[in-house]
Amino acid sequence: MARSSLPRRLGAATLLTSMVLSAAACGGDDTSATDTASGETSAEDSEQTEDTGDTEVASGDLAELSAEEFYPAVTAALKEAETMGFTVSTTGGPAPLELTGQLRYEADGIEMSAATSGAQAFEMVMLDKILYIAGAGMPLPDGKKWLKVDLSDPNSLFGQLGKSTDPSAMFKAMEAPKEFELLGTEEVDGVETNHYNVVMETASYAKAMELPTEMMQAMPKEIVIEMWVDADNQPRKFRQELELPDMTGSGQKTKTTTEGTYFDFGSDVDISAPPAAEIADNVPGMS
Repeated sequence: MARSSLPRRLGAATLLTSMVLSAAACGGDDTSATDTASGETSAEDSEQTEDTGDTEVASGDLAELSAEEFYPAVTAALKEAETMGFTVSTTGGPAPLELTGQLRYEADGIEMSAATSGAQAFEMVMLDKILYIAGAGMPLPDGKKWLKVDLSDPNSLFGQLGKSTDPSAMFKAMEAPKEFELLGTEEVDGVETNHYNVVMETASYAKAMELPTEMMQAMPKEIVIEMWVDADNQPRKFRQELELPDMTGSGQKTKTTTEGTYFDFGSDVDISAPPAAEIADNVPGMS
């Protein structure tokens, strides 16, 4: 395998992870928006969703959120649920991907496990700002299955993406959108939702997320994301289009579309680190 192909593959995998986290962590660590006065959940709010057997339905009345209410309200709903399942797909780039997994909110960030299928299948686990990746054609040492990537290490190839695990940073990036519009109502997997369009200034987003200058320069001036939110302020779907430089170094730009859905809010999840004996800390071709 050429040395340049591994970073490209892992870069695509980690970029997709970042998109998942960005959409899921669309609010911040604003405790005033998430805590009740008593510290306990009221009977009215005790059920985020009701299970009809075949589909999930929101338990409240669908109401429009303002730009100021949107991210605190969605964050409060996600933290209340604590866990969820998700599917995310990206198309249009050199390596289309479809990811299925589960998320859990913790006080210091997000935990996740996910996997893809197909010719370039890989698995991911993220705990304590450590990302473990298996598959993706990585030339690991004998007996090793997982590559360990420290997302908080500024010297790491993927350390720049560590901020994506911090909901408070994402809140700062999204709390004051340039544009915010309710496009209408739609059903997502049988659940009635409000369909919003949110436009953010890339400069403000990049500053809040502490993205390096070279990454910011490669991004468009504005970041647009569509989100579908149910009556309990839980995000049910997101869609984002980005035009980014081609990873092959051709100088051409590629438009990618990323879509995701969220479900099974509050369900039991099992997210744990891989066995230590199967983990490699570095791989040839990473630098």
